[in-house]
Amino acid sequence: MTAKQYPLDVWSVGSDTYIAMSKGHHDLEAFMAAAVKQYPGWFLGGPQHKWCKTVPDRSGEFAHRYVFVEEGTPGAWPATYCWEFGEDYQRYNAEVQP
Repeated sequence: MTAKQYPLDVWSVGSDTYIAMSKGHHDLEAFMAAAVKQYPGWFLGGPQHKWCKTVPDRSGEFAHRYVFVEEGTPGAWPATYCWEFGEDYQRYNAEVQP
C-alpha cells in the first residue's frame, strides 16, 4: 500500500505564536522556501516532520486543534511543521524581507 501524497500547501496554525504547517512529509528545504515566501517577517525556522491528529477544541475558541501523536495513531496524518524563531531561522529568512 502506498502512502497518501499531499500537495505542498502551507497554512498558518498558530494563535499566539507564528506556526506554519502543511499536510504531508515534504522536503524540508522546499517547505521552508514556501513558508517564508507565504509568511515573510515571521522568522520561521525549525522545520520538522511530525504526525498530527485533528481534535475538537473544547475551549470553543477554535473549531479544532492539531495535536502531535505517534505514527500509527488512529486518525494521524503526516505534517511538515515550523514555527517562529525555530532552529536556523536566520538562514531560512536571510533573503526574504517583508
